[in-house]
Amino acid sequence: MSVVRLIFNRFIRQKNVGYTRPIVRIATVGVILSCMVMIFSICISFGFKEEVSRQIFGFAGHLRIGPHQISTTGTPVPMCRNVVDWNEFDLFVEARRTSTSLSNRASTLRQTQRSATALQFHRQAVATQIGLARTDIYNHGVHFKGVEQDYDFSFLKSCLIEGNIPNLTSYATSNDILISQTLARRLHLELGGRLFVYFVDGTNVRARAFDISGIYESGFSTLDEKMIIGDLRHIQRLNDWDTDEVGGFEIVLPRSSTRHLDDYANLFNMFLPFDLVAIPITADFPETFNWLELMDMNVIVILVIMALVIAISLISVFLIMIIEKTSEIGVFKTMGMTLSTLRWLFVWKVMYIAGKGMLIGNFLALTLCWIQKNYHVITLDPAVYYIKHIPVHFEWSWLIFANVGVLVVVFLAVLLPSIAIGKIREAEAVKFS
Repeated sequence: MSVVRLIFNRFIRQKNVGYTRPIVRIATVGVILSCMVMIFSICISFGFKEEVSRQIFGFAGHLRIGPHQISTTGTPVPMCRNVVDWNEFDLFVEARRTSTSLSNRASTLRQTQRSATALQFHRQAVATQIGLARTDIYNHGVHFKGVEQDYDFSFLKSCLIEGNIPNLTSYATSNDILISQTLARRLHLELGGRLFVYFVDGTNVRARAFDISGIYESGFSTLDEKMIIGDLRHIQRLNDWDTDEVGGFEIVLPRSSTRHLDDYANLFNMFLPFDLVAIPITADFPETFNWLELMDMNVIVILVIMALVIAISLISVFLIMIIEKTSEIGVFKTMGMTLSTLRWLFVWKVMYIAGKGMLIGNFLALTLCWIQKNYHVITLDPAVYYIKHIPVHFEWSWLIFANVGVLVVVFLAVLLPSIAIGKIREAEAVKFS
């Protein structure tokens, strides 16, 4: 081992003494706390985005295909379920993927879909109609969502509190419905109870009696307060539709494709007939998704502030360390150590302190986040935050970027104060010792 490397190892691991010790400890605590704040902000921000998006996509899919015409009477406008030839659509997607004259958005689709065959998605026929849920105690406006047996109930099953998902496999129209716990409490209903819903069609009022087969709680109050899920054939009979007429289709895409909903909507619109349109579900909840997008900016601001706090505190430690080690600097210079080596000696000492503090901060923050993710220690008001507890999602790319970014900022920040080492004269430093 060379003499310079030996000095480096001993100097970096040397315990701080004198008035430097409390200052280094305070700076280390500051690094730990700042690092924990960064980790919390990233995990919680992406947790909100992940959980709220999962709830909306679970309720309504990722894309909505329906007629251009909008109903003003509360009665949905039907479309023929066979108006779209999905086999032809698969061929269309493959042709767009291999075409050499793709637009920028189509190119994005080609990059996001790596499969050699057709675009992977699940389509489910649905229809929604406004009604009035009436009990002896309370009346409440609801949205009755009619679905079929191929509907993706995976999200609702994860939110199910009691009962079962409606059985839609029979040839007869099922009277089973799924309601939220919020709606059940408001209407004073229980599992197995009967709910009367009145539907208005012009001047006619039609009543339907439903049996409550299951109660769920998603925490997304906007939908929990009004959504009832049952058999699509009820809406077909209410509006005198044929069996091949539906309100529209919900398109459920793979999880990896949810960041390109506009691109997928454009792809569907290239193929659909002129009287149909594909709309990303983000357009139906603009306020919610705009709020989620703003979280990225909040995280960036927090990361910048915490990085500056860490950098400033370690610059102070660096300058104080130079003052305390003035005599050692003089000795090293008289022994022939170059100015560049001396600078790196103190820079890596500060980087060692920063790395130690960030390791501890990462360990504590990630441990607390893991506890919150699995045990939901801290709860929230669903009416305000859409969910019942603080959500946590480990976005590892952002976590790595934050840690590396802070180390780079600290490294660049202490390079400038290291110039002060060159202003120390050997004779005065040794005499001072």
